[in-house]
Amino acid sequence: MPSSARSVLLCSLVLALSVPAHAQRRIEVSFTPVARAQLAIWLESADGERFQTLRLTQSVSYRGIGNRPGALQMNSGYLWPFGRREGVLPIWAHRRSAYEGDFFRRVIFNGRASEGNASSAGSSGEPRNTPDAYFCLSFQRERSGRDALDAMTCASQFMSNKGRYLTEADQGAGYSEPYVFTDGARMRPMGTTSLYPPRRDLVPCSGAVCGDHANVADFAADARRVMPEIDAITMATPQGSVQQRIVWDVPEDWPEGDYRLFVEANVEGDYNESYNDTTFPTPRGPAGSWDHWAVNFGYAYRGQPSVLYEVPFELSPLGGTASTTTISGYGALHGEDGELRPADETISDASGDAPGSGADRLLGGGAARLSVTVPMWDVCNQPEPPAMCGRECETHEMCGEMLLCGEDFSCVGICDVPMNPSLPAELMVVPHSDERHAHQWAELSFRVPESRRSISRYEVRFSADPITDLESFERALPAVQAHIENIELIVPVEGAPGDLVEIQIGGLSPVSHYWVAMRTFDACNAGSELAVAEVDTTEIFFTTVSPCFVATAAYGSPMASEIGALRRFRDRHLRSNALGRQLVAAYHAVGPSLARAIEGSDERRSWARAALGPAVALARWLD
Repeated sequence: MPSSARSVLLCSLVLALSVPAHAQRRIEVSFTPVARAQLAIWLESADGERFQTLRLTQSVSYRGIGNRPGALQMNSGYLWPFGRREGVLPIWAHRRSAYEGDFFRRVIFNGRASEGNASSAGSSGEPRNTPDAYFCLSFQRERSGRDALDAMTCASQFMSNKGRYLTEADQGAGYSEPYVFTDGARMRPMGTTSLYPPRRDLVPCSGAVCGDHANVADFAADARRVMPEIDAITMATPQGSVQQRIVWDVPEDWPEGDYRLFVEANVEGDYNESYNDTTFPTPRGPAGSWDHWAVNFGYAYRGQPSVLYEVPFELSPLGGTASTTTISGYGALHGEDGELRPADETISDASGDAPGSGADRLLGGGAARLSVTVPMWDVCNQPEPPAMCGRECETHEMCGEMLLCGEDFSCVGICDVPMNPSLPAELMVVPHSDERHAHQWAELSFRVPESRRSISRYEVRFSADPITDLESFERALPAVQAHIENIELIVPVEGAPGDLVEIQIGGLSPVSHYWVAMRTFDACNAGSELAVAEVDTTEIFFTTVSPCFVATAAYGSPMASEIGALRRFRDRHLRSNALGRQLVAAYHAVGPSLARAIEGSDERRSWARAALGPAVALARWLD
């Protein structure tokens, strides 16, 4: 071995041994998810003594899709407010409850006869339900299907039933849900507990006209009682095809040894030949148990079940990286148990014609789908030497004039050990400049702060309650992009100190006051103090949807399914590029006159439908 290599190795060993027992340890997790993936990320020790949830996407953690009113098999749709999705992350849910020994209380409809009644009212004269700040419904079939996800909007707030807790008295009275068993459909009883947290985004109303049950006020506190860490682990739904890097500081009382890192991933409506709307269609029985809205709107959501990725690794001062390229198996479709089913031909994989589906929900492309790195003792783990800085640094015979060894085996001056980064400077948040979006989006700007280590990420959270400290910051909701879908906000980390960064944030509600806070995190996962700003959103500015002139005249109604397909083709495939936008503009110039020419004649309308037929077929095929 060359003398230089021996020196580096000896230096590393000497300094590793010199690190105190309480030195900070961390693990780094990396993966690239597909769009709309719901994720649970957790750790288990090999001896079964330790369990820790690292991250849980907000649809499960914050929006309560696993524990909300509505039958488990009820249809789905864009921003659908009803239907318990107990199969969303069942392996994580069962393992968490088994380890921690605590359950959440089950949420059911308030004032309904059963969980199959999606829209029927309760008793006569019951107070109206209150508006929902997040969920909505589109009572147009072509806008509530699986193929309409990219083109959906919520024009107005929906008066949703927020639910209440199921009680033993309800069980005694026979409250149940319709369920399709392998031997037929019938009503089945429901337990009073759930594996999943309820919604935590509700501010209950009060007074005689309030339709919210008193239990709504307890949802958030009860969820935190069962999972005290639930605020800190909540993450926004990741943006598809963008690599995720999660850094977790290992608690001091966790011993070295063997551990396993798990990622469970689910995508609603992820169809293949085994799991689709034919093999698991919209339930229709038992007779009379489903109301009109439950079976005629939305789509049969039951695609492929959740899949599990697992990486065994060793927590050790010597560090190392472990990864996997395959799934370990998949979960129960309806979440009836936490068993891991071996991977089989019913789950799509990357070798087929369905990229991003099934086992490819963490994208691989022939490489690792999930990686875990335990960094070797490096500058992040060294004790800070404030008393030495400003004086001549100590020397070490193996490192020359430097005392510490860096992660790449190079020597690092002890006086150059960086401190925590500064908070984002000059943080400002103002309403969005486009009045059509100022009720739900805002514009955020700040200047890149000083940091003696490289900046790895910024964390942005918002809340309708004041953010004044780290506790209130963690209780706030992770910021999301200014987009119809609530997906993670990615803040660029490039730029020199003092550079201006401008981004847009979404997920806000109309006529509301928000606190928006930011923190800087460096390469050692050290965080800054909080920078806080405030913003007020506006009322909704209603606009008119641009019509399909000729198609509307040809088919006789703007609500025709053919027009819905053509609109989605226009929005997804034409307005997304310069040439397409030119074609749309040209059509808007001549469309009205063509429409007037055909709308008064059945014969000309028939010709127009025949001419539009290939375009409609293409649009539906692209859907």
